[in-house]
Amino acid sequence: MDVVKLPKKVRMVCYEIMDGREGALDTLESFADKYPHQVAAVKAEVAYFNLDYEKALALDLTILPWLEEWYYSNVSDEHMIAMTVAAIQLHREQELIEALTKEQARIRAENGLPQRVRFCDILMDYLKRGVMPFADNDKNYPYHEPEEPQTKEQLWAKLAEQHKKLSPDDPDARRKLYNYCCMFGTARDAVDFFEEIQGVPLADSSYRDAIARYLYLGEREKAVQTAERLATSRLWAVAGPTQVRPMSFFEDPNLREFLLEPESLRRIREAAIIDDGNLIRK
Repeated sequence: MDVVKLPKKVRMVCYEIMDGREGALDTLESFADKYPHQVAAVKAEVAYFNLDYEKALALDLTILPWLEEWYYSNVSDEHMIAMTVAAIQLHREQELIEALTKEQARIRAENGLPQRVRFCDILMDYLKRGVMPFADNDKNYPYHEPEEPQTKEQLWAKLAEQHKKLSPDDPDARRKLYNYCCMFGTARDAVDFFEEIQGVPLADSSYRDAIARYLYLGEREKAVQTAERLATSRLWAVAGPTQVRPMSFFEDPNLREFLLEPESLRRIREAAIIDDGNLIRK
């Protein structure tokens, strides 16, 4: 199966949809004859973030055999996880199990990627058990502090010993210290330092770590606010222009719970359409 590269005019319409531009979805529809699977994927993402799981699942079922048209596996993984969530929510597990079984047969017949066959197995196991994807296999869900957490000061001393040239004001040093706080420190130290370094560029996982610790501390509002910041950062839009909504949130059990609740979903959706200027459009 060949990878499909979208022309610039289609990519720009996708970015307009990402930005919540009125009428952009209608414009995209004009490309459906030539790029049916890519248009369907965009429409599915919009439907997921409107809590319209019936529509989203129907669209994704049509493109399931064509997900290898995307160069990066992020897109296929995200859509397959979201499909699993939708199927469980709609009590349509068996229907998706049958679709994934058929997809495995297609992949094997075409000498396709074995990791995709394995991923289908993983998702089918969740569907058979009625368990949301990765809800039983995530270090942050639920999060627990280390048995003997170290203080931020202790962790900085350890870092400084390992990296003699580190300065406390260096952004890289602050990122390293935050990661150490998440791994070895208290939840309170981690989130306090997370708030302190808000101007420092952080990875997607850094936001997720903070969200888990806010929830552990019973500070759900701060967790949702952090999810909003992650949505606005657009760190989730890394694999192609058809990523118009933060679909990667479905794979994280903590973030997913926000997507299943209408008010927190609305806040995340509105945060995701904010253009903070960081996304390179090409």
